[in-house]
Amino acid sequence: MKSFKNLLLGPPRRTLVGGMLIAGTLVAYPAFADDVSPPAAPVPSSTAVTEPAAAVPEVQPPEVHDDAVLMAVRSKLAAGPAAEEDRDRKDQTALTDFYAAHHGEALWVTAAGVKPEAKTLAAEIENAWAYGLDPARFKLPALNEGALTATDTDSLADAEIEYSKAALRYARDARGGRIPDPAEMLSTNLDRRPQWIEPKIVIEALATTHEPDAYLRSLQPQQPQFEKLRQIYLTMLPKDGKPGKLSTDAKRIRANMEMWRWMWTNMGDFYVLNNIPEYMQYVYKDGEIIRSEKIVVGLLDKQTTIFSRPLKYVVLRPAWRVPESIMVNELWPNLIRGGGMMRQYGLQIVTKDGQRPVDYRSINWATTDIRNYDVVQPPGPKSVLGHVKFSFPSQHTIYMHDTPDKWMFKPAQRTLSHGCLRVWKPMQLAELILKEDKGWDAGKIAELDRAGALNNEIPITKEIPIHLVYFTAWVGEDGKLKTFRDVYGHEKRVTQALDGQWNKINKGRDHLAPVEPSFDPSAVAARGQNLENDYGAYGPTSKKKNASVGDMIGNAFGLSY
Repeated sequence: MKSFKNLLLGPPRRTLVGGMLIAGTLVAYPAFADDVSPPAAPVPSSTAVTEPAAAVPEVQPPEVHDDAVLMAVRSKLAAGPAAEEDRDRKDQTALTDFYAAHHGEALWVTAAGVKPEAKTLAAEIENAWAYGLDPARFKLPALNEGALTATDTDSLADAEIEYSKAALRYARDARGGRIPDPAEMLSTNLDRRPQWIEPKIVIEALATTHEPDAYLRSLQPQQPQFEKLRQIYLTMLPKDGKPGKLSTDAKRIRANMEMWRWMWTNMGDFYVLNNIPEYMQYVYKDGEIIRSEKIVVGLLDKQTTIFSRPLKYVVLRPAWRVPESIMVNELWPNLIRGGGMMRQYGLQIVTKDGQRPVDYRSINWATTDIRNYDVVQPPGPKSVLGHVKFSFPSQHTIYMHDTPDKWMFKPAQRTLSHGCLRVWKPMQLAELILKEDKGWDAGKIAELDRAGALNNEIPITKEIPIHLVYFTAWVGEDGKLKTFRDVYGHEKRVTQALDGQWNKINKGRDHLAPVEPSFDPSAVAARGQNLENDYGAYGPTSKKKNASVGDMIGNAFGLSY
């Protein structure tokens, strides 16, 4: 039976127009048809031709014959044992799937030998040392005067697989693959992730280019600072241009280059960068620095964690929620001895949901765990957060804020907080951010600071990343290298990892582990309550006269958060 559509179409006909014979078809269009195009404008005809049009032969695509090497590659990948490491197994899967769907010739090797693309690929991989990578990590087929030493199909297939595996490993290492989990392998305070590209994407990209070397180079960090460091690194290599034993200075540059492999590929059009070893903050807009000011960072045993998150709130006239580490080991002992700090600094005990205040004097703190409650400090002149707080939530409970303790910005080494970043001239930072996000002027922000709502959380709607970074080497706009002390030891850890000295790495404490008291509550209670304010993380409080509120709470809390 003819289809409904065929029944609607009349027999083909030809029409002579201006001495030319054209094909035409009489079409009837049902009102409910949705797969038929509207009729074309009528064509005038002078002569009708009734004979049918000649059939157009269907063009068949040329048959593709798979190269013997390609077929051998498929068999080897399908039958090969699974790799031990997870990333290597993902590479295997990507290659197996790619070669199963690929037809014609292999990418790098045919029965005739090595393709030019393979030689270009190998040359770039062998040049990995120029990017601070280790060429020894990439196994490439051995060549004799540019040709493979073996010519049988089995050996050629092995060579093809080696080229592809080396390319995928290079792609991984270019994006930080030598240290796949910095938080687990180096320190929990290095909350970074290598910026990997899926191996499926890499192998498919290599299959579509005749310049695999250029593609591999494009996988290296594209931030200008990485390239500036690399150029200095090249000057520190041996004169013959070949990698050898690196100097201490060269290893420092290499470690900083490696940390760039963990950074976001897109830092943001407008972002804040806090370089911890430099104790400096920079605000970037469209690649240019529009603000640079001092910051105070975490103590050596209460480090500022290295991570990036988007800014969520600018909080004017903020309240302070006391961190658990301070609650447990610094405030709890004081509560056992009478709780003088609660009155002195206007602190409040509240239920975990924050809905109900609790009279701290009604609780026996020698037998009650402070972790069952929260402790807050309302906004006001005693606030350790000053006028403004910048919130970019994470599991690390770290943020940027103002401080009444202006003396903290004077020392050259400003490792003085419990982990949060104290910012110099923070209202200027708030003005820049709120102008960028809301279009507000300085006058509006000043009025909100003077008389606006308490703990006024202003949501940020634009993507404004806050980057907490750890670069001990930085090339300035003048092209000169600046170096900073490795205060937290992260540069050393990265260097040890790159040198394969994993057993020497001191990971330090797990800062995300549950906080446990460093004292015996009953023993503190047994000493009596006659000295309410004499307990802090670092011993008795300072006797210094005329100390600011910030100084006193800093001493009492072992330097405030």
